[in-house]
Amino acid sequence: MTKSKKIWLGILTFLPIAFIIIYIICFALYMITFVDVLDSEMGDSNVTDPSPFFAFFGIMFVMMFFIIISAIGLMIYYLIHANNNPKFDSNQKLLWILVLVFAGGIGNIVYYFVEILPKDTPHLPPS
Repeated sequence: MTKSKKIWLGILTFLPIAFIIIYIICFALYMITFVDVLDSEMGDSNVTDPSPFFAFFGIMFVMMFFIIISAIGLMIYYLIHANNNPKFDSNQKLLWILVLVFAGGIGNIVYYFVEILPKDTPHLPPS
């Protein structure tokens, strides 16, 4: 795998985490605007526009969609890569598949740093 492909795969590997951070920020802002909407319902005339409340909800919904799609796509890619990796015997394949399935995004990150990122060194015959 070329260095540029490894870099792009690394970016894609961390993309679900970035989406989760954006989701958490939008959730916090959603709750803050929820309090403002409640104030406007109670008759406070200073707060009248509930549109940020719905905007943050929409962003949260889109972020959750991106999290799910990117996580499933990366899991499929890493499962195929682990299954087709010629360095692995059947036990190592099974171990990596279990790690990737049950550890989710963390398993993807571990697999990326352990198996994809290191430079391929040619195996020298024993002397």
